Order: sequence, then structure tokens, then C-alpha cells
Amino acid sequence: MEILQSIFSNTIIAFIILIGVVVFVHELGHFIAGKAFGIEVEEFSIGFGPKAFSIRKGNTDYRINWLPLGGYVRFYGSDIEQIVPLEKREKSFLHAKVHKRAIVSFAGPFANFVLSFIVMTFIYFHGLPFKPATIYVLPNSVAEKSGLKTGDKILAIDNKKIENWSDLSAKINSSPEKNLSLQIESNGLKKELKITPSKEEIETALGNKQSSGRIGISALFNSSHVHISKNSFFQAIGLQNGDQITRIQDKNIQFFYEITQKLESITQSQSDYSLAEKIHLNKIVNEKFEIEFLRLNKKETIHVSLNDPNIKKWSENYLINKSNQKIDWSKDLISSDQTISNYQAVPNNDKLIPAIEAWKNCGLKTGDTIYSIEGVGRIFSILQIYSWLDTAPKSLQLNQNKTDKLNVQMQVFNKNGNLENLKCSIPLRNGFDHLNRAQVFMDFPIQFMSQSVTMPNEISKAISFSEAVQKGYNAVLNQLYLTYNAIKMLFTGSIPLSNLGGPIAIANVAGEAAKGGFIIFLMTMAFISTNIGMMNLLPLPALDGGYLFLNAVEAAFGKPLPKSVQITVQRIGIFIILGLFIIVFYNDILRLIRF
Repeated sequence: MEILQSIFSNTIIAFIILIGVVVFVHELGHFIAGKAFGIEVEEFSIGFGPKAFSIRKGNTDYRINWLPLGGYVRFYGSDIEQIVPLEKREKSFLHAKVHKRAIVSFAGPFANFVLSFIVMTFIYFHGLPFKPATIYVLPNSVAEKSGLKTGDKILAIDNKKIENWSDLSAKINSSPEKNLSLQIESNGLKKELKITPSKEEIETALGNKQSSGRIGISALFNSSHVHISKNSFFQAIGLQNGDQITRIQDKNIQFFYEITQKLESITQSQSDYSLAEKIHLNKIVNEKFEIEFLRLNKKETIHVSLNDPNIKKWSENYLINKSNQKIDWSKDLISSDQTISNYQAVPNNDKLIPAIEAWKNCGLKTGDTIYSIEGVGRIFSILQIYSWLDTAPKSLQLNQNKTDKLNVQMQVFNKNGNLENLKCSIPLRNGFDHLNRAQVFMDFPIQFMSQSVTMPNEISKAISFSEAVQKGYNAVLNQLYLTYNAIKMLFTGSIPLSNLGGPIAIANVAGEAAKGGFIIFLMTMAFISTNIGMMNLLPLPALDGGYLFLNAVEAAFGKPLPKSVQITVQRIGIFIILGLFIIVFYNDILRLIRF
């Protein structure tokens, strides 16, 4: 499996393998159907252009050509202008009965659907990696107000089992302003909560608008790397900025939220005193505990005694400074996912340079930890920063009535743990989004000290081969439905032609899929195979669907269209296909050259 992973990690190789398999299966469908009806195959070709390799067997020339952008099967007698001798008509494609020609035309797309079905059945039988429906709850969100907490796992919605993050996301997205009943697991206990997703107008990946449900959750969690505030409990016990906490007592730590949850359980007592009061009054359930962490990749352990003089001193200072208020853990301990490690390295002529200089000039430095942003409030997650960057240019332009720069105010903790107020004037940049539309961007070319993480994948396996077959079948049906909707929106104008991608786009998809592992690569192959099969059924000349349309006309009228009409239709089809190739190549090139 590791060898396959290393091979597939090359984008070009991944593209050739993916397209090669999909095209081979498509053409094999035509080939087998033609052979079954006794039609002679002159050429079976994978790729276009000059010949790279060929072998002749019987009357058929099997070829691999240099351009891996498709393929074809050429049957004897398929050229409408070809004169076929009487004695060879039984082997001629155009002299075969209309239903046989229709089956041969349909066999290619059908073979693609069969490939998708076999691949998805294998994946479900082998085991499909998925993200569990364990949630990160964004602050001030519908989820938080409804009682959900970070780390909760959604088990069911309206008594329908939620198996993974995709199930959860799909259900929430499809339920704007609907009352839902959630069955959850929280800290080992099963509960039931009511929630009503808010309604939000969003833009899909294809560029069309639709209403979607939102509750403010994410599959992305803060890592356990920490920033320590000055004069805090965590500074008193000896933790430092950048430490990665890996264990507290018997609890292995992977995510930031687990740190405070475990500390709260350790310092619990039946009284309602704050932690500082408990230490000061010796009302601690557990007076000693261990914290294990990585510092510069070296494992270290702190043995914390709450009777330690330094901690007692912190307790006394805290009581004086905070007037016996509860500890605000969120200020004393911050995820270093929000700590700046460096600015992005860019060449001298890079378009990011003005933004980098502007952020530096206003005082944003390496080692600063972002605490709050005007208009967003307290920052608890890197997700809030990315969301702000998406919406800020439009909203701030509207409020500030400016077109070239935006004023931004934020608070950061510096390396010394002091809170600083920054006022920045950031230049805007004109560019293009993923759909090649003109867009205004506010660049934030920052690298953070640590990266947010997701829950480890779990494996979903069908309990039997028959269940794997059923799931594979349903997966293909679902993809056919999605592809049909996308095609419909393309022809109705809901999706612009600029969204179409060609070989370069497919190569990028193949390369990214290969990086995700063999199973993800196979899933992408099934997805592409279904799409290509469906696209080939469009009733356009030169596509399989175009030939099926001509077969239907012939069957309806009892005779084929006149040769002159068929020749004209074929030529129109060639121009349409060439036009589509030009469009998708143009879109691909734009995506490469636009920033």
C-alpha cells in the first residue's frame, strides 16, 4: 500500500492512471457490445494523437496514444461515407439493426456506471474512512445557545442514526429553520437536545445560490499547543508558550478543549469556590496531578502540587486582582493555533508584499497571539479568522466607504504575555475566486505556530457483502442524481460555463485524491467515472447520447436520416466538442495564471 501511495502521489501519474482506467472501461463497454453482435472492430485506442504503442490481433489494431485525454473504438462500417461490400455488411456497424447500434452506444456509459458500482462496493466492503460526528462548537452560535459543547458526539437527529460527519452536515444543511431533536453523547452521558438551524443564503461550489441550515459547528478542533497568559495558573506551574500538552493524569490529550475539561474535573469539589479560592482554602479534591507535554519535541512532565508556594502565591494574587471572581480559563490558556510563527515567504514581485508590509507596520509580530478582532469579538478558533477574511472586505468596504484600504483593529498577546491594541490599514487586492469571478481580497499572509486538527478517522465497514452491494448501488444512484442536477443547472444558466474544468482540473483533483490515500483515490475514480458516463449520454452529436438520439429518430420513423443530414450533424458535433475543449482548456489556464 505504501508503494502505491508513493506512485499515486505524483499528480501526472495519478491523472494518467485515473483517466486511463475510466477511459479504458468506457471503451471496453463499446468493444464488448460490438463484438457480441458480430460487429468488426478496426481499432481500440486509449488516448489521442500520435501512436505510442500498438499491437495488432486479428482485424483489430490495439493502440495507446500519447495524449491521455480520452479514447475511441472504431467499428468497421461506422463511417457514413464508407462503401461497404454486400458480403461484409453483417460485420458493419451502420448495417447492424438499430437496437444493436443503440446498445453498443449505451454500453460505454453503462460500463462507467458498472465501474463506479464495483469500486464503491469494494470500498464499503473493505472499509470506508470517515470523520465521526464529533463537533467543535463555535462561540455565540446556535449550537452553543442550544446547549451543545465542544467534544459532543451527535448520535441521531429526529431518531435517524447519524453515522458520520457527512450525514450530520447534510441533515443540518437541509433543515434551515426546522425544529430538530438531537440525540447526543456528552462526557459519556447520552442526552437529547432541541435545536433550530438558522437560515443562511450560501453559494455552492458550483456557484449557485441556495438556502442552507447553520448551527455553528465544525469538524476542525484547536490543537493542544498552548499560549500561556502572564501571571496565570499555567505560568505558575511552569508551562511555556508553544508547549504541546499530551497528557493530564490518566487522560491522553489530543485537542485543546480536553485540557480545560480535565483540569475542571481535577479541581472539582462540592463547594462552588473558584479554583483560586479552593487552593487558598485547601478545598481541593486532588491536591497533586501530572501534566505531560512536548517542548521542542522533547517529552517532559510537570508534577503539580497545589500546595506549592508558587501556586499558593498565584492563588493569593488572583483573589486580590479578580475580587474572588471565577477564573476565565479562555484568557489564561489560549490555543497557539492563533500564534503567529512567521510571515509567508514570497518572491520580490509577489502580490502579497503590500499586505505583509501593512501588517508589519501596524505592529503584528512573530510570536503574537490573536486575542480579538473588531467586528468578530474574542477569537477562540482559527476558523473565526478565516471566516472573517472571507466576509471582511465586503462588509468593511460598505461601512468605511473605501475602495483601496480597510481599517482593522485587533488585540494580541505579545511574547511577554502583555495585551496590545493594534490599528491596521490593510490594502485590498483585486483577484479572482475559484469560479474565475472578479473579487476583492484582504490578504493575511501569516503562518501560525500550530495547525488545527480533525478527529481521527473511523472505519465504516458493511456487515455483509450484500450490504456493501446495496451501499455501492445507492452511492452510484446518488452521484447520478448530483451529476444530473449539475448538468441541468449548466444548461439553464444557473452554473456559468466558466465553472467547467478540463484535463488540468481533473489532474489536480486526481493528484489531491492520491495524497488522501488509495481509498480516497478509488472514490474519486468512481466519481469521475460516473460523471463521464453521464456526460456522454447528453444528446449532443459526436457523443454517445447523440448517437442514441439518432437511433431513436431512426426507430421512430422506420429509416435513418438522409446521409447528408447525418454528415452535417456529425460535423456540427465535432465543432461543439472542439468548442467545449477550448472552453475547458481556457478555464484551466485561467485557474493556473490567476492568483
